[in-house]
Amino acid sequence: MVDSTFVKGMMVNDGRALLSRQASARHIAVRTASALTGLSLAFVAARWISVEFTGGGVVAVDRLAQELGIFLLLAIFALTLTSVMPIRADLLQIHRLVAENEDQLRQRNRDQRFLRRVQTAFEMAETDTELFSITGFAMRDAANHPGEILVADSSHAHIERLVTTAGHDAPGCSVTTPRNCPAVRTGQTMRFPMANDLAACPRLRERGLPDAHASVCVPVNVLGTPSAVLHAGRDSTGVTTEQLEADVTVLEGVAVRFGARLGMMRAMSQSQLQADTDPLTGLLNRRAMENRVREMRIDHTSFAVVMADLDHFKDLNDTFGHDTGDRALRLFSRVLKSAVRDADIVSRHGGEEFVIVLPGADIVSSTPVLQRLQQRLVEELRDAQLPPFTVSLGLVDSTFGDDLSDLLKLADRALLQAKADGRNRIVVWDPSLPVEPKRRDEASDIGLVSPPSTSR
Repeated sequence: MVDSTFVKGMMVNDGRALLSRQASARHIAVRTASALTGLSLAFVAARWISVEFTGGGVVAVDRLAQELGIFLLLAIFALTLTSVMPIRADLLQIHRLVAENEDQLRQRNRDQRFLRRVQTAFEMAETDTELFSITGFAMRDAANHPGEILVADSSHAHIERLVTTAGHDAPGCSVTTPRNCPAVRTGQTMRFPMANDLAACPRLRERGLPDAHASVCVPVNVLGTPSAVLHAGRDSTGVTTEQLEADVTVLEGVAVRFGARLGMMRAMSQSQLQADTDPLTGLLNRRAMENRVREMRIDHTSFAVVMADLDHFKDLNDTFGHDTGDRALRLFSRVLKSAVRDADIVSRHGGEEFVIVLPGADIVSSTPVLQRLQQRLVEELRDAQLPPFTVSLGLVDSTFGDDLSDLLKLADRALLQAKADGRNRIVVWDPSLPVEPKRRDEASDIGLVSPPSTSR
């Protein structure tokens, strides 16, 4: 399959060569010499015809007129052969090149208008799913043939099909890693005019396709790295090279815009993740948690709120160092995420304090979750090579109010009561709790771990 850029370059070079040849001094000299030669031969032929066929008895004036008439006829014939016909051939060639160039410009204009529409559609996509769906329709409008886009995962160890041309089945490329794809590996568009050709991709030959099956693989750069490939194929029987190249050109445009938009969305998602995430524990930060709850409350979903605080954490930090304290925070975060549902909202509120929001839950259904959390923490600490620690929890649900800030204050009062009651326990808020809980005396030994308990 011939590169479209090469074809266009050949046409431009042909036009330049033709114009240069027409304007060269040598060409002008040759044309002039041809015209003079033709006129000279016409003059000699006119004289000979006049002498041979009119004889010498004709009046000089009449003979001159005859010679002139014959000369003009022969001169016209000579000039037609030596000048008019070559000039006409050159003009026809110029006309053909101009017409082809106009066709190219019109096609390019159509492609640019289409790609602008594709860009506009891509910019309206807010999620990866929306982007993949729009890309499937864009590939259908670009070249209505089976096609797919395979995208590498974040580790670049695997590649999976995420886009299929709308209205078509996926071609079924069997590549499994980015490095196994020649287009991704080289970063260049690969054209395969015959599926079983010696130079065809091995993934094509192993699929048992007919020889006339033509394929193209376009690498897709995401954030400057070849991270995906657009693969399309069609039956090339009766299809010209120009038609195949027209498809390739517009598919390359779709691939470039798809990669740019996907890269931008991933960069924005990463930035948002960094802005929403606590860097030490990987949990949501306070602001992100509040935003999630605000979105959840749009549907008037009931929920439970839990305040969790690691017991004697300051003593652990002072005794064993901040590195040990950080490890304890990370371990508790892992245990916390494993103990709740995927839909639950878990955040680090600050220091050793955490907030858990359980959508659709109340005090009764939330209590077993918190008991499970305490038990898993004990189990994880057995092999964690960390000094043992416990967690106190204060629980409230949205039956006591709709405002998150108010519920957090109530959960915090329940948490303080859990601390005052001896730590390592769950306390459910109710109006009878004292505003300022009285702490009972207890040992400050951080190694002292009592069985989890629940009080109200």
